[in-house]
Order: sequence, then structure tokens, then C-alpha cells
Amino acid sequence: MNTTSALIIAATDPELSWLAGQLHARPERPLQDFPAYHAAAFPGGIRLITSGPGMANAAAACAAAIERFQPARIFNAGICGLYARDRGLLGKAVIGERAIFADTGAQSDTAFTTLSEMDLPVAQVPGGSVFNALELDSRGLPRDLPRADFLTVASVSGSPEYANKISLRFQNRTGALLCEDMESAAVALVALRSGIPCTVVRGISNLCGERDRARWDISAAARSAQKTLYAFLRP
Repeated sequence: MNTTSALIIAATDPELSWLAGQLHARPERPLQDFPAYHAAAFPGGIRLITSGPGMANAAAACAAAIERFQPARIFNAGICGLYARDRGLLGKAVIGERAIFADTGAQSDTAFTTLSEMDLPVAQVPGGSVFNALELDSRGLPRDLPRADFLTVASVSGSPEYANKISLRFQNRTGALLCEDMESAAVALVALRSGIPCTVVRGISNLCGERDRARWDISAAARSAQKTLYAFLRP
């Protein structure tokens, strides 16, 4: 068994490739069939994994990586949508305060029932039961960057109306931004079950519900998240 100081998981190559280059990470034996990279020059080593999209892929990659590498801290990187109409935030990096399973529960024609209301915890911890929302670790990340609650969904918002419906399910407590992704809560849950701190750093690529990709800024968002992580990780 190897050990590593940090594990970084992203869904796609563009969300990880710039950082891998800056860290001089080299490809190594795949983790199951997940592409894996090792930045051996950093103290303790840094492992990077491309999981593929969605909660199932993210959870599987995270669990396998923990088993093989025993990381001290886990980072989920990538892009996200913003539940707001402020285009000035496109391309900006945001740091997670919570990751939330936003469509895990029961949906009727008129209402959404949370796991807490159903008494179905996703995990038990010394402090009690964990339901839809998981706390994230932002230690060491710049305080001047916006904080966000990430609503992790199986299906991203396909219209502004649906985006508004999702955003109203979980009101944040601190005035943090609300963002949408497909992986962070799954990574955070696996990390929680293993007792490993989890940090989420993502870049805002689009406004939730807006499916015209000509109005997105994926490259700037992915690069912004990776630059933020690199500034934190480098000696």
C-alpha cells in the first residue's frame, strides 16, 4: 500500500490536465480503469484521478483511490454552474462550504422530501446522522475567494425554471453562493466515511439552466479552479 499527501479527483481531463502539467505529474497504473497520475516531486506525493462524470463514477474512483493511496486530504476539482444570473462570476473559482445531495430524496408533483424528513441518513458520524448536506474543509484556501454550497445532482438543470426549483430546496446558512455539480457530494461522502478531510474547488462555467454552450466559459472555469489548487499545493 502506498500513502500520499493529497488526492485530487476531477470528472474530465480538461478539469485536471493543466494542474497535472504544473505538478509534473506522470501517468501511472490506472486505478481500476480510472486514469491516474502521480506528482512524486511534492512532499508525500500527490495523486490525481480522472473519474468520469456523475456521482457513481466519483464515489467509485474516490473509494478505490483511498484504498490504494491512503491520502491525508482529498480535493474535488472541476467546473460548476451558478444558481444566479450574475454573468460577472463566470470563470471565477469558488471554495465549497457544503456539498449537498440535492436530488436525493422523494419527489412528488408538488414537493421534494429530504433524506432528513424521511429519516434516511447517508452516514452516521460521532456527532450524529448525516443526511443530504455534508460539511467541507476549506482550511488554507484564500479567504477572499467566494464560498459556495454545491448542490450535487444526477441531472443538471435544463431550464432556468428548473434551476430555480432546485435552488430553493436547500437554503444556505451563511450567504454563500449556490452552485450545481454532479460529483462533489459523492466524493465528500466517501471521504467522510474514511475520516479524511475533503475540499471542493470549482470554477463557475455557466448559469444553471442555461444550455447554450456558446454562453459558457468552460476553459476559464476549469483553469481557475486548477490555478487555485496549484497555488495552495505548491511548496
